[in-house]
Amino acid sequence: MDSQNERNIVCDTPNAGIRVVRFVRPDLRPHLYDQEAIADCSLFREVDAAALADLPAGETVVINFGLIDWFPTAFYRLVLKVRETVQVRNARLLLCCLTPNPRECFDLMGGGKLFEIRATEANAVAEAGKK
Repeated sequence: MDSQNERNIVCDTPNAGIRVVRFVRPDLRPHLYDQEAIADCSLFREVDAAALADLPAGETVVINFGLIDWFPTAFYRLVLKVRETVQVRNARLLLCCLTPNPRECFDLMGGGKLFEIRATEANAVAEAGKK
């Protein structure tokens, strides 16, 4: 099977009002650079279709970075686009399980000021449930 056609994420709903997005492979660069605009890249379209398109106000999206090894600046731009989309819908975004490479990028880019980050998915889901 062509890896370009395989799914890059899985989306789960552990509790009402909470959607968890998990990436399924450590290097998603080919799916970030397949279009000029980040909103048109296949990875954003996949996240949008699975977790954002029908996201109602007041719900929370948790993005789990546990498998991500490669985190180029294009990936950071994608997360910014997800944040913008979530905010437009009056919803909430939590990030969790940042491995060293994404953590370094978030630290360098000041992501700690823009994003709510939790150590584990369980912590993020628990925080999301508090509303």
